[in-house]
Amino acid sequence: MKSSFRVSTGGNVGMLFALSLPVVFAFVGAAVDGAYMLNVKTQLQKSVDVAALLAARDVETDMEREAVFRQYLENNLAGGNFTVTEIDVDVESGLNFVRIDGRVEADVRLFFMHHLGIEQLSASSSAFRAKEALEIAVVLDNTGSMGSRGINALKRASHALVDAVEGGRGEDQDIRISLVPFVTAVNIKGEGFDPAWIDMDGQALYNGWNFIDDPLRERRRNGERLDALPEGFGSNATGNGAGGGQACKNQGKGAPAIAKRERCLAADQYPHHMYLFEQSGTTWKGCVEARPAPYNLTPVPPDPANPDTLFVPYFAADEPGDRMNRGGNSATRFNNSWLDDAVTGTEEERLRATLKYIDPAQMSVDDGGPLTIGPNRACPTPIVPLSADFATVRTGIDAMNFWNGSGTNIAEGLAWGWRVLSPEAPYTQAAPFGERGQQKFLVLMTDGRNVSYGARNEFTRSDYGSYNFLANGLIDGETSQGAAERTLNDWTVQMCTQMKQQEIEIFTVVYNESDAAVLDMFRRCASSPSNFFMARNTAALENAFMNIGQQVSRLRITK
Repeated sequence: MKSSFRVSTGGNVGMLFALSLPVVFAFVGAAVDGAYMLNVKTQLQKSVDVAALLAARDVETDMEREAVFRQYLENNLAGGNFTVTEIDVDVESGLNFVRIDGRVEADVRLFFMHHLGIEQLSASSSAFRAKEALEIAVVLDNTGSMGSRGINALKRASHALVDAVEGGRGEDQDIRISLVPFVTAVNIKGEGFDPAWIDMDGQALYNGWNFIDDPLRERRRNGERLDALPEGFGSNATGNGAGGGQACKNQGKGAPAIAKRERCLAADQYPHHMYLFEQSGTTWKGCVEARPAPYNLTPVPPDPANPDTLFVPYFAADEPGDRMNRGGNSATRFNNSWLDDAVTGTEEERLRATLKYIDPAQMSVDDGGPLTIGPNRACPTPIVPLSADFATVRTGIDAMNFWNGSGTNIAEGLAWGWRVLSPEAPYTQAAPFGERGQQKFLVLMTDGRNVSYGARNEFTRSDYGSYNFLANGLIDGETSQGAAERTLNDWTVQMCTQMKQQEIEIFTVVYNESDAAVLDMFRRCASSPSNFFMARNTAALENAFMNIGQQVSRLRITK
């Protein structure tokens, strides 16, 4: 009997359950109340953040800001299972800023732990808004590597930036945004365009460079400007090929012979680019070449008294070979043969001869993109100058496309971003540098390297771009794609340094590119490490632009 009694355990489970039940209820109650308190804390924090942001925005006086803060919290926090017991707000206003420091306390009616006295929560927030005027240049890569997916993501990201800036804009705050799409060149024939910026008659050094030989180039370097070429030069009568020279020298009296002679005479006029547009019956879309050094890397305004400061209209020469029906996109071969050659001779002579531009019988011209052919090859949509009309900026964003061919020239896009932030021509919407109550920003985005693309195995060494054909050596004498890329990288960093010295804050975004040289260049360009963004996908690109917009607008929660 004793042995049996010692080993009996039949009632232990019930006894243990009864003893542990209060502990279980306590843990469950604590968990429920803890979750509820966390929910209330989150609600309080979100509400006080929003109240601080609203108070920092579109109201005039400190008293009104305090009223906005209190009213939002009273309305938004009413009816919950808690009672707001205290709302404190402190408003500090300066010439160019507003700061809101706010705090809210609430008594929480707990379900289980009210007897422990854990029933009071608080949340605080500070919002800061700069009231200074803002100028923002958004410089965007529109090259072919973006493709339809990338360019659509870039449009969404750009809209997100504009939305964020607009959302943080005070009622009395002057904010202006400019859009600078770039490929290897930039299109300036948009709103506010002035022909006075342009070298219309061949006075700038490189205007017509592809249509003259080395002796004539040397004469131009020495300051000489020609109204006409040597007789027969434009028809290649002076070259090794027969070309149009035979027709040019004919003495026929009939209309066809006279017309041929007139074409030859026209071909011997100096072939500046606007003349070639006129003679070929084509229209300049608006892209421009880079200026000669040192003006290529500066915002020095165009001045007719110094023709090299003027901008040369972009004219992509017809490349040797049979006329194409559509543009090419080959890394190694010619991509832009849009006219019949009209003359014989070497490839260099056929590219140089201008007879083919004089009233051509046939041509292949398509500016629509993304794969173009003709004198405006790979010319993007125009710059949108600084504007407070955000609808205009959004229209410019929606118009962007990707453009195949010619490559990527980040330095040229950056130079034009600098120019739109400069108060002097070609764009004069910007305030002077260093003006009190004014802040300038530049956002620079690319998805690739500084590349002189196309025709690598041809004598031109590349497609035509803002620095002409690579073989001409206009990128600091470099004629290889690798050396040209390194030079353009150096120029990009050099301009960033000079812009930062003028107190322009620079944000940089690299999209879907891992090249070490590009990442290093963009990190060095950014005004701070936090101003550099690496976006590996479209979602990250949109998020980066939204974050930049929020930082630029200067309406933000600070704690």
